[in-house]
Amino acid sequence: MSSIKSNNWSHVIAVDMPVDERWTFARHLGDLLNRQFHLVWADGRAHVPRWRRIMIYVTIAIKLFFHRRHINLLVCWQQFFGLIFASICQLFHVKKNTSLLVMAFIYRPKPGIIGRIYRWWIHRTLTSGYIDKVLVYSKHETHYYAQLLDVEEQLFQFIPLGIDNVEIAYITDEGFWFSTGKSNRDYAFLINAFANNGHRLLIACDELKQPSAENITVLHNCYDNKMLQVMSRAHGVIIALNDDHISSGQLVILQAMALGKPLIITHSQAIADYVQDGVNALVIDKTSLALTQAVERLNNDIELYNSISASSKKQFFSRHSVKAMAEAIANII
Repeated sequence: MSSIKSNNWSHVIAVDMPVDERWTFARHLGDLLNRQFHLVWADGRAHVPRWRRIMIYVTIAIKLFFHRRHINLLVCWQQFFGLIFASICQLFHVKKNTSLLVMAFIYRPKPGIIGRIYRWWIHRTLTSGYIDKVLVYSKHETHYYAQLLDVEEQLFQFIPLGIDNVEIAYITDEGFWFSTGKSNRDYAFLINAFANNGHRLLIACDELKQPSAENITVLHNCYDNKMLQVMSRAHGVIIALNDDHISSGQLVILQAMALGKPLIITHSQAIADYVQDGVNALVIDKTSLALTQAVERLNNDIELYNSISASSKKQFFSRHSVKAMAEAIANII
């Protein structure tokens, strides 16, 4: 039975982007479980203003709560749909009859009293008994979050991230380096490192202002297919991360792999399941010298460049498809 949008609320996927019955993740998961999925969505992605995203999270969670008696399985692609749903269930002490999977969990400690309240709420919700599994995109995070939030490690389950094949008509190489993403990025380091090395860099990020360096260009309103078109013209992709404990950058890693664009990425425990230094990426210390040397190495060593490109594409198609991710989730269910 195909997974299509249905009025039957027994199996639900809640997602923070526009989807329909053609969405490959829902179709694959539905086929594997022999169930139809009802799709509940609202656009709450990173380019949406923060206040509006919060309203969307709460509104969707309330909608799910009022349908809870009909929902046997709830898969929350956006973590806050699931967390807020579980929190509301706990608040009203309702009977649990919904198996709840929270996907793509990320927790960043916040400072001050707001941070203490936020941690208390996350801990209370995770231990409420309404959440069956929390899915994370790195093995490291299963232990890290268990220790940080004082919850049972078995609550967390690692699955490799999977995405649809990136379909670009013409993949070219215009010689520039490219970086994108909003979460956990160290653009200050990246801009400082490139400001004096003579290599051209394009960064797609709405929160950045145009730096004074002439070889660096910041692109605004550049995401989804528009961003992929820019990436498809790059010589390679660079990801500079801040916190090396939390998942971030994996989506860009997989998009670059699918396009065969070699990666340079700073050390992070949370991306160790996706990249291997010298095989499908160059993993570097976060220093200007290390970054410049990696850029020049890939510019000058065509054999290494082609080897990393080929290995990246091979790993993407063998491990990181949406179908592979759906299979991992179906096994958990």
